[in-house]
Amino acid sequence: MGGGRARPERAALDAALRGADHVRQAAALPRAAPVPRAGARAAGALQHPAGGLRRAARRPRRAVGAPARAMNVHQVLSGAGPYDAVTNEALDFRARFTEWGWGGRDVAAALDPRMDGRVAPLTALAPAQHDVLLIHYSAYAPRVRRVLELPCRKLLLSHNITPARWLWAHEPMTAVQCAVGRSQLPDFVSACDAFAADSAFNAGELREAGAGEVTVLPVLIDPARLGPPAAGEPSRPTTLLFVGRLMPHKRQDEVIRALTLYAREHDPHARLVLVGEPLTARYAAELHQLADAIAPGAVRFERSLSSAELAARYREAHAFVCLSEHEGFCIPVLEALHFGVPVVARPAGAVPEVAGDAALLVADEDPAVVAELIHLAVSDAALRAELRRRGAARVAAYGPERTEAALRSLLESLQ
Repeated sequence: MGGGRARPERAALDAALRGADHVRQAAALPRAAPVPRAGARAAGALQHPAGGLRRAARRPRRAVGAPARAMNVHQVLSGAGPYDAVTNEALDFRARFTEWGWGGRDVAAALDPRMDGRVAPLTALAPAQHDVLLIHYSAYAPRVRRVLELPCRKLLLSHNITPARWLWAHEPMTAVQCAVGRSQLPDFVSACDAFAADSAFNAGELREAGAGEVTVLPVLIDPARLGPPAAGEPSRPTTLLFVGRLMPHKRQDEVIRALTLYAREHDPHARLVLVGEPLTARYAAELHQLADAIAPGAVRFERSLSSAELAARYREAHAFVCLSEHEGFCIPVLEALHFGVPVVARPAGAVPEVAGDAALLVADEDPAVVAELIHLAVSDAALRAELRRRGAARVAAYGPERTEAALRSLLESLQ
C-alpha cells in the first residue's frame, strides 16, 4: 500500500489495530523477585437476526469429582506446519490425550504438506454431539468460524494474534488479516463454553473480549527434550542468539543494531545467529540488507533446524537477545534459560511473566544501552552464574505436569 493510496480497510479496523499491551502486561505480571533492568449447534440455529453468532443450548458441566468417561477431543487449528509453535503444542496435547485413553482428531484450515497426515484438513471434522472441541485461536481463518455452529461443547484456547500495527509498514495484507482475526475474538468467546490462554497476558485479552473465568494453561513444553546444557562456557567469539519467526514485531533489526554497537565497543569478532522462518521473502530480504550494510559477515540466518541443531545453537550462545515488541508467551526464552544462556529482553507482552526474575529486562530502546547490557551478561561471571540459577528454577516452574493437570481438569469439566 503506497503512501498516497487510500486505505479504507485500515480506518474501518482502527479499533482492532490499537492495543493496550502495556496495560495488560501490568495486570498480568505475577509477584516475583526484583528483575534487573536497564533504562526506563445445528447449522442456522446460531444466527441472530443481525447475523451475529450466539451460543448453542448448553449441557451443564460435569460436577467436579464425578467419574470421567472416555471422551473424544477434537483440536481445531487455523493452520498447521512443522515449525509452528501452536501446531507443536497441539501434537503434544494429542500425545497426552492418547495416554489418557481419549480419542478425537486434529484438523486445520490450512495445512503444510510436510505435516504428513498428523493433522487432517478441516473438512474431515465430524464430531458427535457429546465430543469436545478445543479451538486454538492464533490466526485469522474464516473457515474456522463454521465450527462455532456445531452443537459440541467448546474450549477456546487463545495463543494471541499479533496486533496489526506492527505489520502495516512491511506486510499490509498480513496486517489486515491480523486485525480481522483480533476483531473476531468476541464472536468466538460468545460461542464457546470454557476459556484458556497460555499466559496471563493472553488471558487479559480474552477477558476484554467478554470471557468470564479464564484458565491459564502455560505452553506444554519440555525443554529437556533438547538435551542438557553445555558443560562449560561457550567458546569465543561472542555469539548472540535470537530464535523466532522473522516478523517486524520481533525486531530482529534492533538486535542487529545492538550487535553492531557491541562489536564496536567490546568484541569486534562478535556474531549474531538469527533462527526462524520468514514471514515473507520480502521482509527477510530487508533484514539481510540491513545486516550486510551495518554488520557484514557477522549475522547468520538459519531456518528449519532439527531439535539437535537448535540445541547446538543454544549451547554456542553467550547471550539470548529478545527485543520483540509483542509476545503472547515466547517459548525460546524458556529454552534459553534451560540451556543456561543469559537472557536480555524487552519487557513486552508476556516476556516478563515468562522470564520472571531470571532475565535482564531492558526498557530503553537505545541500542547502545542494549549493547552495554549484553556486555554485562557476557562478561560478569557472577551475574551469569546467578542468572543460570534463577533460570533453572524458572524452567522448573513451567514443568509440563502443571499444564497437563489443568488441561485435563478443564476438558473433563466439559463432558
